[in-house]
Amino acid sequence: MATTEGTQAATTRPESGSKPATRPARTAAPVKRKPAAARAVVRRKVTVRHVDPWSVLKLSLIFYFCVLLVLMLGVAVFWSIVNRLGVIEQALGVLLELNLEVTVNAGNIGRALFLIGLLNVALFTGINVFLAFLYNLVSDLLGGLRLTLAEEDVRR
Repeated sequence: MATTEGTQAATTRPESGSKPATRPARTAAPVKRKPAAARAVVRRKVTVRHVDPWSVLKLSLIFYFCVLLVLMLGVAVFWSIVNRLGVIEQALGVLLELNLEVTVNAGNIGRALFLIGLLNVALFTGINVFLAFLYNLVSDLLGGLRLTLAEEDVRR
């Protein structure tokens, strides 16, 4: 391509063959872009006046039961690693030297931990429901918890 005085020109092949003819190439007009949409932040003030204890009960039961399952999985992985390293046998050997005969049953330990975990699920769920009732009483007296929610409002 040849340029002439700052504009581009395209060459074409002449039919007679003497000299190549040039014609000006099409140049794109500058694109006018709209400025980026101004992002307005919309702020809303809300007040939490009531927490439904039934919803707190359901959410707490599900949450704490999931935590129990994750902890049980972690204990099972930890127990298998400790068992493969032989730490349990070494500890039992040390206790046997002290004339203490101890048997370790992993199934019984797992069941006991699961039952303790279920008791904790019930206890912590009860505490959360109690706190929901307590919040409802206090919010009746004081007016509730005031929050400011901010949301970006993008319009195109």
